[in-house]
Amino acid sequence: MTSISERPVDVASAGLHDLVKPDEGAVSRTVFVDEAIYRKELDRVFTKTWLFIGHESQLSEPGDYLTNFMGEDPVIATRGADGVIRVMLNSCAHRGMAVCSTDAGSSKFFRCPYHGWTYSNNGDLIGVPRADTVYHGELDKSRLGLKAVPRVENYKGFIFANWDEDAIPLVDYLGADQLWYLDLAFEAPLGGLEVIGPTMKFRIKANWKLAAENFAGDDYHVLYTHGSAFQIGFLPDYDTLGDYIAHFDHGHGMGDIGKPGRAYQNDVGMAQFLGPEAIEYVNAVHERLKARVSPLQAEMHGLGQGNIFPNLSWIKFGVFHVFGLFQWHPRGPGEIEVWQTALFDRDAPQSVKDVARTQMSQENAAAGIFGQDDGENFEQITESARGVVSQTRDFNYAMGLGHEGEIHEEGYPGHLGPHYSEQNHRNFYRYWLELMTTPGEQK
Repeated sequence: MTSISERPVDVASAGLHDLVKPDEGAVSRTVFVDEAIYRKELDRVFTKTWLFIGHESQLSEPGDYLTNFMGEDPVIATRGADGVIRVMLNSCAHRGMAVCSTDAGSSKFFRCPYHGWTYSNNGDLIGVPRADTVYHGELDKSRLGLKAVPRVENYKGFIFANWDEDAIPLVDYLGADQLWYLDLAFEAPLGGLEVIGPTMKFRIKANWKLAAENFAGDDYHVLYTHGSAFQIGFLPDYDTLGDYIAHFDHGHGMGDIGKPGRAYQNDVGMAQFLGPEAIEYVNAVHERLKARVSPLQAEMHGLGQGNIFPNLSWIKFGVFHVFGLFQWHPRGPGEIEVWQTALFDRDAPQSVKDVARTQMSQENAAAGIFGQDDGENFEQITESARGVVSQTRDFNYAMGLGHEGEIHEEGYPGHLGPHYSEQNHRNFYRYWLELMTTPGEQK
């Protein structure tokens, strides 16, 4: 494949369609390092898509709150006295100071530490020090509440928000095809999912898209980036863990989709190693699935990993694995703040919870085997994209190009592909390009 350009791209004159060509499997390195493109992403991508905020188990009682980010905009999510969950910009209407500086808690109000302006937990401005004298009683507090995110929706406990008032409903954005798979993770827990432990946070010097596209279905890298885990017997043969990848509308993708029965047999094998309590738990989960989802979904039993566009990745291998979430919060074109949150079955036996916690720590946590492997990849790729000569060569996403639609598994929704393909990457950048070049349309 030839380069998009023989010279570094002149971003001022080139259009994004010159830089990103999903149907040719070519993406310019420039889109991973250019500041102007990054600023446009914050506007066109992160204010037009549904972004994950938190799980309802973190906001179970009136007054409970948590903080998060939508792009680079800090937000607070709270459950009001009326039971309604609201999401608001975490920025005082006076001079912009954050009114909440803690990760989570419970409070009836938020007070800005700069000048003391105070807001109720539904965002209303309720207190201004010496308002009658310094503002001569003329301050209209009704116009100075915390800016509310206009769209907040919940799917089976997962809370998302969108700055776009005209956005399609969350369930339509996620799509029935993708939810067919994700419902396995949502419906299987005997006592429902709950967040366990605090969100782990760390930063890496990488572009957010590299992390998101990786989880969207880059099964190919596992053979080599994480090859040592298979060589030492830490994991079984990788080809026994999954068979397909799939992509969906709105840039979503997932990988390590197994043939019917494969995930269940893997869980049974693990349970036999762990003992009677684990065997009983696997069977109870499988029976619950059979009662709550379709026969084919129940036969499928487990998931792999995926990415909800733009920046929420997840991983879930069987009942002994946490439902791990990764938010790739952008901090400039060359840095990500990674937020890792773990959820697990509230009613799982303690022995099973212990196994899940240990696996999370050993595998995808900041100090885990796979987390460090991936982070090094993302950082070195971003570093390479800054070079003058490097930018004369585009990244190659051509694996499987021209062979889409050749894989079929009866009843499995989405655009299915073989275990190793870059069709999901092309889908990711196709939707990214659509958002970046058609502002103002409902997405």
